[in-house]
Amino acid sequence: MTDRETMEKGAGRESFLDILRIAATCAVVLLHTVTGVRDTADMSLYPLEEKVFLAILDLVTWCVPVFLMISGYLFLRPDRKLSYKKMLGKYCRRILFALFLFGVPYACLELIATEGGFRAAMIPRAFFMVCAGESWSHLWYLYLILALYLVTPPLKYLLERCPGWLFYSVLAVFAVCGSLVPFAEKLANTYYPLALPDSGIYLFYYLCGYAFAKGGRSAGKPRPGGRRGKRFYAVLAATVVLLAGMVLSRLSGGYPVQMAYNYPFTVLLTLALFYLARELMSGADAQKGDAGGSRADVRRRLGSLCFAVYLVHPIFVNIAYKLLHVTPLDFAIAWSLPLFFAGILGLSFLLAAMLYRIPWLSGYVL
Repeated sequence: MTDRETMEKGAGRESFLDILRIAATCAVVLLHTVTGVRDTADMSLYPLEEKVFLAILDLVTWCVPVFLMISGYLFLRPDRKLSYKKMLGKYCRRILFALFLFGVPYACLELIATEGGFRAAMIPRAFFMVCAGESWSHLWYLYLILALYLVTPPLKYLLERCPGWLFYSVLAVFAVCGSLVPFAEKLANTYYPLALPDSGIYLFYYLCGYAFAKGGRSAGKPRPGGRRGKRFYAVLAATVVLLAGMVLSRLSGGYPVQMAYNYPFTVLLTLALFYLARELMSGADAQKGDAGGSRADVRRRLGSLCFAVYLVHPIFVNIAYKLLHVTPLDFAIAWSLPLFFAGILGLSFLLAAMLYRIPWLSGYVL
């Protein structure tokens, strides 16, 4: 979400990155629109809505993994040179600015809500809350991406010297021990010593971005007549089946397993969506010269707002759910959830566009 300038200059404006960033940002907003309801309501009173919410969460949890893969694709790519000086002075600085510029006011709001009023002493308290990771929960991603940025230069050094068989073996270990084994633990309700901590899956996604970049950009070029290869259609068909299976498993009501970003089906869905987006958009670019068209301009502008949308969208979630005490559960979920989602998303993009017009913010933070 914070790789706008890198994407513009370092990756030749590959259109699929814009598409993925915009889609993932919309998915994040929907994710928090749903989790915001589940965090503020007793869902045992709404069994049908709970099934729908779980199905939606399964369908959109790929959003954060896709962001991590985009970062890995851009920063770890073999043709990109990054020093610690540049990483710290540019990219880490941007994350820290965003973390404190938004995190401190958010922490202040929490203190005001808890203590029923504002006092000047809350500002330094909010600062230390951000240092301790105690601001609004969605900012966890900034701490994660900051950690990944800090390990990127030595990670690139290792990847440049790592044989292919070893790299893919490491990915396989991450996939098995970071996703499949925890899934087996959930199913069997037991503990297996081979399981990696949940945080291990984030490095897996970051490295998968590198794997896609290492594979080159030629894979998405269309065949004569615009035909796609069998692999593309096989992945597309498998993705449709996967999505249908994830939805049916939740709506049936008999499937209890709930996992976060290391859910095996989320891993598969993330990799499939990244592959499909690259194949679709690189083929379109090769055929139509799409990078210079008006549609590409719209994508670039929307893509440039995605980080700001991520930072500000919980404002509108909290206004609706915690201040106004109105949630989609107060109405028929079939129309209220889409309406809440559209409203939060639209207001978030509007506020993001307003903030982006502030030169210092657009240049150093957003």
